[in-house]
Amino acid sequence: MRSMIKRVLALAICLLLMALAGGVWAAATTEPGKTSSDPAAGTGAQSVSIDVKETKVVEILDSFAKQTKAKILVESTVAGQVSTTLTEVSLEKALTAISKTSGKMEWRKLYLAADSDLIKQPDRLASTVRLMSGFSFPSLIVAGSSTGKIVAHFDDKKGVTAAEDAAAKTLGMVKVYLVTNDAAIAAKAKADEKKEANEALDKYVKMQQDQMDAFMKMTPEQREKAILASMDLMERVGPEYMGAAMEALANSDPAALQQRMARQTEMLLSMSPEARRAMIRMGIQSQQAMSPELRQLLEEDAKAVTDEINAQKGGE
Repeated sequence: MRSMIKRVLALAICLLLMALAGGVWAAATTEPGKTSSDPAAGTGAQSVSIDVKETKVVEILDSFAKQTKAKILVESTVAGQVSTTLTEVSLEKALTAISKTSGKMEWRKLYLAADSDLIKQPDRLASTVRLMSGFSFPSLIVAGSSTGKIVAHFDDKKGVTAAEDAAAKTLGMVKVYLVTNDAAIAAKAKADEKKEANEALDKYVKMQQDQMDAFMKMTPEQREKAILASMDLMERVGPEYMGAAMEALANSDPAALQQRMARQTEMLLSMSPEARRAMIRMGIQSQQAMSPELRQLLEEDAKAVTDEINAQKGGE
């Protein structure tokens, strides 16, 4: 009787082990399209394989996520198609290979709190990471503060690699891979900056045009008052305004500046002799009003510039 009981128990144990093995096998052979990429679902495969022709990068990344069950967050700017063959390589090597092939993406391994909203906002997370990457800190840990926040930053990659898994496990954090297109974001920022600068220039030119139109509609008496008012305004702003204007002229294209000066000379010659002489008189009087020291300084500067011009002509 006892031997029969033992045989029954042994058979039951064998059946139980077979059932468990069948359950594990079924879990390992879940349909690829249904495999979860949620980190809580398990570690998934340790390597990935893929053989594609002109396939969208986002589809390849999705395949990596399904094979490894890793959480891969993709910024909206990541695009393009690639052709590649990878056989049994680690996820990080696969991500590096795709990054090099596409030439338009970067990847980073991050740890986030399991309930972080950033997991569902790849673009916001990418912007945050780029902002953090723009700062340079020494290795430090802010362990306490009045705000209750702590910060950890390490330059020693070896030390971080050894501690990251333990720290993430202790803090209950989730590992994610963030795939971004930093080059596209930088290009957009540069284009936006250029657009902003052009808009500022257009606004200034429009303002100047309106002022000139208003000036031409004035009577001679009004124009005289307007010119004096403009000079008073420049004086109130201070010498830095004239300094900035002169610096802008000095840094402008010499050929374009010479063309404008030639037109200024033509306009001067088109004036009546009385008006032209009045301007010359103002110039002479302004020089006479200078102190001897200032006049000498300007004469030295004029001589230095003349010598420089002559030297350039001699070199040509």
